[in-house]
This record gives sequence, structure tokens and C-alpha cells, in this order.
Amino acid sequence: MRICLVSSSFYPATFYGGPVSATWDLSKKLAENDVEMYVSTTNANGLNRLEVETNRYLRKQDNLFVKYYYEELINNFSLSFLFGIYNDIKKSDVVYIQYLFHYTAIFSLIYSVFQMKKIIVCPRGSLGEWGLQYKWKNIKKLWLFIFVNPFIKNVIFQASSYIEKKDILRKYPNAKVEIINDGVDFSAFQNAEKLSRIEIVKKHTKIDFDEVSNIFFSMGRLHKIKGFDVLINAFEIYLQKDKNAKLIIAGGDDGIGDQLEQQILELKLNKSVFLIGEVDFEEKKILLSNCDYFVLASEFESFGIVIAEALACGRSCLVSNKTPWKHIEKNNCGIFVDNEKESFAAGFSDLIDKDFDTYKIKKYLKSNYDWGIIVSIFLKIIKNK
Repeated sequence: MRICLVSSSFYPATFYGGPVSATWDLSKKLAENDVEMYVSTTNANGLNRLEVETNRYLRKQDNLFVKYYYEELINNFSLSFLFGIYNDIKKSDVVYIQYLFHYTAIFSLIYSVFQMKKIIVCPRGSLGEWGLQYKWKNIKKLWLFIFVNPFIKNVIFQASSYIEKKDILRKYPNAKVEIINDGVDFSAFQNAEKLSRIEIVKKHTKIDFDEVSNIFFSMGRLHKIKGFDVLINAFEIYLQKDKNAKLIIAGGDDGIGDQLEQQILELKLNKSVFLIGEVDFEEKKILLSNCDYFVLASEFESFGIVIAEALACGRSCLVSNKTPWKHIEKNNCGIFVDNEKESFAAGFSDLIDKDFDTYKIKKYLKSNYDWGIIVSIFLKIIKNK
């Protein structure tokens, strides 16, 4: 079986966060299961271009090839993609399309329908209320009406969570929708380097504190949707009872970096809250394995891959009720709270007071979200539909 995976960006375009890592891992695992994976993507990486060879397939491993089409207008247009994707699709049995509000998705969808291919579309939050309302909402309505609505009967939607399934069916009640969660390579997050709290903070801030009581870690691109402003406000309240705690936030600037820096200064939190920029996989693994707790105040997550990664490291999580992780409480893996500062402030304290078992957290993640489980579900749906 040959799958043409179409995505507007692909590894190593880590600027775009978790979805890029998830798509990369999924592609590798499918290739290991004797599926021929041919990825058609662009060389975009935020406002920059990846330093990769473009417009031809590059072999990444057995059964996995990636073609980075050169974009003349980053994130907006690639002439070579426009003319090349038709043949990429023609050679494939299944077309797997990521996102909806991007030119790569629309051309791929139209070409796939014309060639009568089996099509799976993963919207990755495109049809969620937040995504539809945030910026250019009227253009998005028109986009869906012209480019997506006519082809609903031709596709299988992949929802990465129960929340995304509800969003898809709210927009398209008769759509075929399957829940296939994102996954985590559980083994890759084990055996990280062990560092003390003081060492971790010093490594990323260059400040040598005498005492660090607890490290709360959060991660995501610095964008309004991630709710870091809520997290910072909540942490100011929490510090009244735990003055030596630290909040470390990792992620590239996607529009609000300066705003968050100003917020930290105005609240006089520059010795307690730190924005450390993008981190690579190894640093992410070390931070997740050595922090005390992971926290995320996002306004919306279709899945929330970094939460799964934190659980893989045995970290209990404090997460927004705008994410699809309400089950972490009943499985004693964390706390699910309203997405406002008072709830998060109380949640910081509740994390400290509760008794979480690292081994049980890891076991829960491995039993439900390891790639071995997710890939088997994915293959079953492809072969049976």
C-alpha cells in the first residue's frame, strides 16, 4: 500500500509544534509496518525556509520518502507543488491530507476526488469553533463552501480526539468520522538525563538560585490560543504560598512573545517565570522528565501532543478544560480545570497536595497512546473502509 501524505509543513519544521512531530512519528511507524509513505510538503518553517533539497523525494528510511516543495511565498504558494502534487497522488492508493485552510490541502483534495482515490482528511482543529472564528472567519466560511462542502461524501475525516469529532459533526452531520488519536513514541521519552531543580533552572536561565521548590513546565508556540497569559497571571497568585517555585515556558514566538515578556516584567515575575524559546527534542525530554509538573492553559487543542509527551515522562498535568484530556483526573494523572487564572492558581496548589504515581502515569500513557496502538487503529480503518 502506498500513502501520499500531504501536509503544509513537515519535520524538521518544528516551529509549528506538536502536529509536525506527530505526523513525522506516524509516518515512520507506518513505514515500519510495510506501508510505503510518500510525503508531499513544503519547505516552510514559520517565516523561514528549511535548509533541505527541494522538489524531489528524499529517502528518510525504508519505505519513507519526503518531497519538500519550494515555496515562492512562504506559507502561501508553491508553483512546483501546484504542478507536482497531481502525479504524487496518481501514484498512491490512499491520500492522507492534513489541515483544511491551506492551499496544499485544497489542491490535494480536488485532485484526489478527480482521480477517485481513498481520502482521509485530518483537520487538526480547522473545524473547531476557535479555529473558525479566529481571523478571516467570513473567508473561511467561503473557503469551506467552495472547496470542501462539495467533497464531504468523498472523504473520511480523522478526528484526533472526541472534541474534534464533535466539531466535525457539528459542521458536517453526515460526514464519516473516525477517532484516531495522535500518539507518542513512549520508549523515546525514557531514560532522560537526571538534573536537579537548581541545575535545570540554571541551564535555561543562567541564574543560580539557592532554592527551587517546584518547577512547573509549559510548552507551545507563543500564540494567543495557548493561554500563556492566563498561566502567568495564575502563577503570580500561586507564588504567594510557594515563593521559590518557577514556571518555565518553552516555545518559539508566534506573535505574542514581546507581550508576554512585558507581562512578566509588569508583574515583577522575572525571577520566577522564564520564556526560554524553542527547544529541540532532547531538551524537551530533559525538561519534561525533570520538572515537577506540566501545565497547559490552551484555549483549544484538538489533541494536545505535549500533554501526552509529559505523561510519557511520568509527569502529572494541570490542563485547561478546553483540551480533550478530561479523563486524566479519573486515571489519577493530573487535574482538569476551567481556563481562567483563579482555577489555575488553585490547580497549582492541588497538584502539590495530590499523590501521583509516576509509574502508573507512564503505564496509562503507554497503554493508550503509544504509536504501536495508534498505528494499528489507523491501518485497520484504511483497510476496512
